Amino acid sequence: VSHHHPEAVAGAVAVAVAAALATRSRGGAAPARPDFLRAVAERVPAGDVRSGVRTAARMPEHTSIRHAAEVLGSGYRMSAPDTVPYALWCAAGHLDDLHEGLWSTVAGRGDIDTTCAIAGGVIAARTGAASLPAAWHAAREPLPLAVYG
Repeated sequence: VSHHHPEAVAGAVAVAVAAALATRSRGGAAPARPDFLRAVAERVPAGDVRSGVRTAARMPEHTSIRHAAEVLGSGYRMSAPDTVPYALWCAAGHLDDLHEGLWSTVAGRGDIDTTCAIAGGVIAARTGAASLPAAWHAAREPLPLAVYG
C-alpha cells in the first residue's frame, strides 16, 4: 500500500530521473550538485519529495552530512520524502566515486539500506559496474542462472 502513495510514486520518479541524468552525463564532467538536483526537481511531481530535492539543491557546498540528514531526513520516518532527497543529495555530491558516495550516505544514519540503494544506484548509473572495487565483485553472491542466465 505504501508504494502506491503519491509521494512514493514521486520518490520513484525522482530516483529514475536522477539515474537517467547520471547516465546521460557519462563521459563528461559530473554536474555540480545543485545543478543536478535542480534538474531532478524540475521533473518530479509537485509535493514533499520535490520540495525536499529543491531544499537539497539549495544547501551550501560546505553543508555537513549530519546537517543534511537532519534537514532532509535520512529514513527514520520511512517515507519517500524522508529518504529520497537525502539519498540524491549524497549521490549528487559523489557522482564519480561510488565508494565515497556510499560511505557518505551511511554517515547520515537512518534507513541506511534504502538510502544507500538509492544513492548507489544513481552513482552506478554514471560510473558503470566497472568502477566497483574488485573486492566487492569477489564478495557478492552469485545470481541464480535459472533466473538470470
